[in-house]
Amino acid sequence: MIRLVLSCLFFVMAPALLAHAQSIDTVPLTPGMIIERSVTITPGHYVIPADSTGAIIIRGDGIEVDFGGAVLDGAPQGTLPDAFFGTGIRVEGGADIIIRNAVVRGYKVGLWAMDTPGIRITESDFSYNWRQRLKSTIEREHLDDWMSYHNNENDEWMRYGAALYLRRADGAQVDHVTVTGGQNALMLTEVNDGLFYNNTFTFNSSLGIGMYRSSRNRVQHNQFDWSVRGYSHGVYNRGQDSAAILLYEQSNENIFAYNSATHSGDGLFLWAGQTTMDTGQGGCNDNIIYGNDFSFAPTNGIEVTFSRNHIERNRMEGCWHGIWGGYSYDTAIIDNIFVDNDEHIAIEHGQDIHIEGNTFAGGELGLYAWERPTQPADWGYAEHRDVRSRDYTVVENTFDGVTKPFQVRQTTGVRLADNHLREFAELEMTGASGNWDVDQDAGGEVEREAGGPPRVAPPATIPGAMDVSWPEAHPWTREYILVDEWGPVDFRSPVLWPRSPRKDRVQEFELVGPPGRVSLVSASGVDSIAFHGGSVPGRATVWLADRDVVDLDIQLAFRGAEVVDRFGNVTPAGAPYRFGYRYFFVPITWDVAWFNYDESTDPREQPDAFRELIAGSPSVTATVQDLGYQWYRAPAEGIGQDHFATVATGRLSVPDGHYVMDLTSDDGVRVWVDGQLVHDDWTYHAPRLEQIGLDLGGTHEIRIEHFEITGYSTLVVSLQRVSGRDR
Repeated sequence: MIRLVLSCLFFVMAPALLAHAQSIDTVPLTPGMIIERSVTITPGHYVIPADSTGAIIIRGDGIEVDFGGAVLDGAPQGTLPDAFFGTGIRVEGGADIIIRNAVVRGYKVGLWAMDTPGIRITESDFSYNWRQRLKSTIEREHLDDWMSYHNNENDEWMRYGAALYLRRADGAQVDHVTVTGGQNALMLTEVNDGLFYNNTFTFNSSLGIGMYRSSRNRVQHNQFDWSVRGYSHGVYNRGQDSAAILLYEQSNENIFAYNSATHSGDGLFLWAGQTTMDTGQGGCNDNIIYGNDFSFAPTNGIEVTFSRNHIERNRMEGCWHGIWGGYSYDTAIIDNIFVDNDEHIAIEHGQDIHIEGNTFAGGELGLYAWERPTQPADWGYAEHRDVRSRDYTVVENTFDGVTKPFQVRQTTGVRLADNHLREFAELEMTGASGNWDVDQDAGGEVEREAGGPPRVAPPATIPGAMDVSWPEAHPWTREYILVDEWGPVDFRSPVLWPRSPRKDRVQEFELVGPPGRVSLVSASGVDSIAFHGGSVPGRATVWLADRDVVDLDIQLAFRGAEVVDRFGNVTPAGAPYRFGYRYFFVPITWDVAWFNYDESTDPREQPDAFRELIAGSPSVTATVQDLGYQWYRAPAEGIGQDHFATVATGRLSVPDGHYVMDLTSDDGVRVWVDGQLVHDDWTYHAPRLEQIGLDLGGTHEIRIEHFEITGYSTLVVSLQRVSGRDR
């Protein structure tokens, strides 16, 4: 009888269901379009700049918008990524919305969804949206490139753009989505109980996924690799607060499992949040970090601070720190693999730390635990919490070839037991107390001991989970973090990358990218070039022309596999593709003088007295080849941290041409060329990049005057020659 009733219902309902299916229209996109019912979008390439809200708006409950592969593009061809603006798709409330098969590019924010519980975004591509033009170079970091994600109560994160930004979207799901060639891939604020899997968020210049006040989410089986900036191999490794996974401000009980998060500023960057720093309460607690690969991070494979978490069965190889765990407490680090990190685990002011069953190979330090003598005065955390370094249990770990397995300073309650040291090395215990055996079972097998925090059950894999590993032939190790002005190089277009100092007379280069053949089209500023094999991947040697001014321009032709350039443009396999390398350097010897000033000689309020001051004897002088100052403190002994002036004079000789001086200053600055004032920004301001066009030729004198009021200060100068094709 039950079977008969169900059959009758089917035959009664089927025509209605069929009619509903037939009512889903196929419609084209139009500017400002508001979608409030399920539709399929007519295929095509739609160039629709955003207005104050969004190029396309979606709202309503239980609707599905299938873009069918249609491209929504916010900018005309040739627009550079730092000029993108507005939002492509804005979702303004509504539950259980599905967006699939969308391709969105050319916006500051690809998709922005607010108050959309149960939203699902699937099988879509949000690559090539906004990204900052970086100022750091191979030779020198620029502090303007540092990110700051510490506050997002009012969507402050959006100043950095995002491919996808979700706020108050509990139960959200993002799967099978690609984001590359942007700055931030997926940003979540107040999103709980979501599922994020099988996504490819790679080669973005800041974040793979970022969470703020977001809890109980599952993040599994994703590629977040090469989320990085602030790195120059062998020169500086800063990361600049980029990360594959960012976890901030009271984000708890999330699961991060089976992700590939390599070659990123930090693999995972967790910070308790300003609430915790002010009150000592809360944190980003009880997150499970399981079975991920966080290798080749310029800074930390995992950074977890001021919080309580569980870290198990991850891999950290070739990082500065495998784990940085400042002020962590009640934290378990179990069964992880650490290989060739400078410092495998570094924890200041840790408490109740359990380190068990890990394998450490190579590197300088195994465990480094310590406390500092004083706490920063502006940290409420230290006023409300016990911050002593204490109570470490380090048992049943294996150390193989680690120079110093243990370095423990000013730490109480340390227990070292049954660790396996394959090559005995130095043990440093300074100002520490506890129980330890120097021999530490120097041979034989180790047995698990009872007690300590339990190992967690492996998080369940998701059906259809993608393989997050990279092909064996793909460039690997940290030397293949190649960052230029648009972020990390993604190896999908050929690049000629310098592998020796750019001012050397003989310079070595590496050709990286898709496989193919290269040939020389033109070269200037060189005596000769040798291509070793003439293919990509490959090597080249360049002998620079014997001149003081380096004005190098090498243009190459490539034929081979398909090329996708840094902006998403495709050249089919076998078709010719032009690329090159340019570098300009003019030597300038700068005579620099510093002066302290006070109210009586203030550069803005007392200009005559200030000019008399800097016409006199300076407090400190220096001669430098690079005017690239970035000061957190006083610039030199005898000069104050605040209220100082800088006067720099340089002479240069250049060929006739048009040049651009890149000038970053904080605070006031004036520039003269041959006694003529060419730039005047005599103001109190944050670090500001300004570009000054100059027609030069022959010998010139440049004079720069700068003043600092308070706080951070900078004065950075570089000169670029502008060719006809760049104007």
